[in-house]
Amino acid sequence: MGAFPSDFRAAARWLLPLAGVTLLAQAPPTTEDPRTLLLQARALQRRGGGDDPRAALAIYRRLLDLAPGSAEAQLRYSEALVESGDLEGAVAAAKQAAALAPANAEAWAHLALLQHRRLQTHPEIQPEAKSALEKAAALLPQEVEVWARLGEVAEQAKDQEQALRAWLKVGRLRPQIGFAWEKAAYFAHTLGRYEAKREAVLALCGGKSPERRHLEWLQELAREQLQAGYVGHAEDSFRLLARHFPQEPSVWENMALVQLNTSRFEEALSSLREAERLRPSPRIGLNIAFSCLNLGRLPEAEARLRTLFTEIPEGQDHDKIRSDARFLLASSLLLQARPKDLIHLLATLPGVEETAELLALRAQARIQTQDWKGARGDLRAGMAKFPRNTFFQQAQAIPRDLFEEGLIWKKDSRRALQQLDLEAMAAQWSEFRRWDRCLAVVDEALRASPLRTVGLMLMQANALDQLDRGQEAIGVLRQALRLDPRHPTVQNNLGYLLLEGGRELDEAERLIAASMAQEPGNGSVVDSWGWLLFKRGRYAEAEAALRKAAELSPYSPETRKHLGEVLLKLGRAAEAADQWERAMAYSFPDRKELGRRLQDLRGKLARSEALAGPGRKDEPDPPAPEDEDEP
Repeated sequence: MGAFPSDFRAAARWLLPLAGVTLLAQAPPTTEDPRTLLLQARALQRRGGGDDPRAALAIYRRLLDLAPGSAEAQLRYSEALVESGDLEGAVAAAKQAAALAPANAEAWAHLALLQHRRLQTHPEIQPEAKSALEKAAALLPQEVEVWARLGEVAEQAKDQEQALRAWLKVGRLRPQIGFAWEKAAYFAHTLGRYEAKREAVLALCGGKSPERRHLEWLQELAREQLQAGYVGHAEDSFRLLARHFPQEPSVWENMALVQLNTSRFEEALSSLREAERLRPSPRIGLNIAFSCLNLGRLPEAEARLRTLFTEIPEGQDHDKIRSDARFLLASSLLLQARPKDLIHLLATLPGVEETAELLALRAQARIQTQDWKGARGDLRAGMAKFPRNTFFQQAQAIPRDLFEEGLIWKKDSRRALQQLDLEAMAAQWSEFRRWDRCLAVVDEALRASPLRTVGLMLMQANALDQLDRGQEAIGVLRQALRLDPRHPTVQNNLGYLLLEGGRELDEAERLIAASMAQEPGNGSVVDSWGWLLFKRGRYAEAEAALRKAAELSPYSPETRKHLGEVLLKLGRAAEAADQWERAMAYSFPDRKELGRRLQDLRGKLARSEALAGPGRKDEPDPPAPEDEDEP
């Protein structure tokens, strides 16, 4: 759509016919040369540097008499009519050019923009104008003006889907055009398109000085992301808010909550300390103590919790914080191997017998101090009152005769209670993600008793895997499989570790297939099966399996990552990028690495689209996801 070159030698390329239409082939015998006429007329047009479009029109009419089937001549004639003020005539000529050259981007763009101008005074041509703009946008995917006009006409036509697509395209092509992102944000919100809304709001707030109302949209988006469980995206939003509002404590606190929920405790502690510096509160103090516990800073956590427990005022507003502080303080004492201090603390607190977690901790402390009678009493009370509590469920597995009054001092009874305590301690270290301590306690439990349970061995294998000792984890799972050959979790976990190791695929396939036969509705198992099919090179089957896994576990970033890999192998890069975008909504260990890969993939897609150039249709959008509420 650029101006005609003023250099006549360079202008020779304009003489090439459009879409195979040859000027000379249709010209009757004459002494006039169509090429010369075209050059003369273009030189008189304003687009060609001249100032006499009416004279140009006269020459174009002679040219059209010589070559009435020339799309080039019709297009330039239409341009001269526009310059002369004859919009209706220009539209008619432009239609002729588009009809003669149906795949020519310039002809359609010219017609579409003329129709848009004409629409301002002729509202009845809206469908015709919209159709022309759609055709031009498909042929010229990088032409901002065409997309902007399409967005306007789609709005007038109440076609919100197309308006959203058009304004997103304008924003992506020219990120500095703020009103395009505003319109995209509006239509995305109206249509419930989460990903489009996020893209638009982040674009509006990504600059140095965004408008206040745009930042309010970002704050609202962050809250929605937290409520939906999209913690990875929520953290991105809060991080951007913190950049613009570094003195707002709630922003830092909310970012810390996301980091806590994704077990990134060093980052959470840093965010919480910043929030506390700006405005201290009991809730911030509690979360600082929780972070310290997870980081193994037990004395620091204890000191903070004792202060909290004594300083938090009584009242309904603080009941939950006091209750949580009490439990965490008790846990910190047990984790520091101070059972006597724990018993002393619980003796000063009311309602221990009515709280499952505190009663379980006291039972453990009594086992560790060899208060067998007291431990037996707590276990009996807990099993009766709290049968769903994990600790008391494990206690139910102890033979009943070991709880008899006269047998409580027997060696077997003591060993059973100690084993119960060790397994509970391993689970507590696991909850705090202290895998080294968890493994040490599991090993102690296994040495203390010849009885190996599948649950304990699964915990041991998980700790080994988290500590990057995969081969040892595989060995433990093989032992667990011999203990219970049909245990579906053991089958799946062992199969997946073998799969990730890149060898013994036949065994991995047998194990995962057996697990899936028992638990066909388990998203994790179906994901393992889909990933196995990928490793086997059976990509179409892998896609079907992983799509089913995504339905069963819609919040699993691992499944979305795997599905993206499969789609890449199938040559559907745009769909792969969409699946990785969904994975990025959550938080997981290699999120940064996937983010880099996604950015590279998006860049390649953009370059590919740009290289398509005029005359090529834009790549169709990937199909809409079935679960529209997800990112």
